Amino acid sequence: MRNILIYLGMIGIMLQAGCGTMYEPEPSAPAFGSSVYGIVANQTADPSAGQSDAPVVGLDGRYAAKVAENYNKGPRDKTERNRPSMFGVVDTKL
Repeated sequence: MRNILIYLGMIGIMLQAGCGTMYEPEPSAPAFGSSVYGIVANQTADPSAGQSDAPVVGLDGRYAAKVAENYNKGPRDKTERNRPSMFGVVDTKL
């Protein structure tokens, strides 16, 4: 009798674990295409947005030139890139 109760308990646990995997939670990522739908909704709400001739406010010219220069130089030497992280782990394969 005791073995039967143990077997029934094990079967119950297996069924609970198996049926628990059938539940599909909501996906954490937004639905595919939702960004496009959002942009279309924004344009519908304010069709005149972005049609002015106002200058674009962005980076300072000297700063932008320095960024472009560093980008065009390519990757830095291995010694320049090897910095310790905030957790004390250093990746030597960089």
